[in-house]
Amino acid sequence: MQQGISVQAGNIGDSAASPVETPRVGELDALRGLAALGVVAFHYTTFYQQEQGHLQPLGFGFPAGNYGVHLFFLISGFVIFMTLERTRSAMDFVVSRFSRLFPAYWAAMAITAAVVYSIGMPIQRIPTIDVAVNLTMLQEILGFTHLDGSYWTLQVELFFYLQMLFWCMLGQLKRIRWIIAAWLIMAVIYALTSQLHLHFSYTLRELLLLRHIPFFALGILFYCLYAGSGDRRANIAMIALSLVAIGVSYAPAYLVAGVACCAIFALFVAGKLRWLRAAPFVFLGAISYPLYLLHQAIGFALIHRLEADGVSSLAAVAATALITLALATALTYGVERPAMRGIRRWWQGRRRPAHAAVSDPLRRT
Repeated sequence: MQQGISVQAGNIGDSAASPVETPRVGELDALRGLAALGVVAFHYTTFYQQEQGHLQPLGFGFPAGNYGVHLFFLISGFVIFMTLERTRSAMDFVVSRFSRLFPAYWAAMAITAAVVYSIGMPIQRIPTIDVAVNLTMLQEILGFTHLDGSYWTLQVELFFYLQMLFWCMLGQLKRIRWIIAAWLIMAVIYALTSQLHLHFSYTLRELLLLRHIPFFALGILFYCLYAGSGDRRANIAMIALSLVAIGVSYAPAYLVAGVACCAIFALFVAGKLRWLRAAPFVFLGAISYPLYLLHQAIGFALIHRLEADGVSSLAAVAATALITLALATALTYGVERPAMRGIRRWWQGRRRPAHAAVSDPLRRT
């Protein structure tokens, strides 16, 4: 993607109530905001035209915005690995992730459902059971429909968190390059079986993120370069191998996206993106997670309704973008941040008595 490190996958917090303390990396916050804005531009121009069709030609599109999610994945790899290196317990990490993701997600779901079932297109109105299952973020692997098409990345993020927490609990983060090598091999094996039309377990593919894991791996490796962790040449070689895996496993456009993401991160690691700490980029980063959650289904419903009421397609897209930005701002400051702070303070309150009992022998008598 949001305070502490404010990226969707990795924001841990900005107050003493945070269970995990991490430094702020403003450039990543801004990059997440720009990536979210790119996804919005793609959906409102290119993707809406493909799926529904604007009533009047816009005369432009932004297909490159489709790959903003891959920049999200690099940011997640970077920040989650950094976070787990500093985490004090598995539950600290779980509470941090839950407080960061779910309150805003549930609030966004409520707003989206209200819009979709009032002014949305009939195709957007999924069965009630599907809406209920969406509360888990696991609707795709469970075989249900997304309330908002953009939600597909949330399951991917959750499974990445679980994988990384698993390796952390086993004390294997120091062997992350070996883990990445295994990921890349599995991703290539899956891609080759798919190209040969051979069977590969759907569940294993989803749990191991075999369609996306090289991008997360790139983020981890750039964190290692940023932090000076491990041999620099080995990290660079693994970045190159990750790009090779992407080139072998995906369509050429994904390799281009991977190279572009690497170029952006190389500039960041070299300290060339400090200009992204400017206030407008910081604000955009701050609202980027709610913006991502709210933009697609609500945006499509608004564009369709405005165009049907005679508003020009360009004006409908512009008005919808402004409305979505306003909703995202309200959700950020009205729900996301207060809920996150409240949950983390509650967790800190539960942790302190337990720590005091251990440190003071008289408390145990």
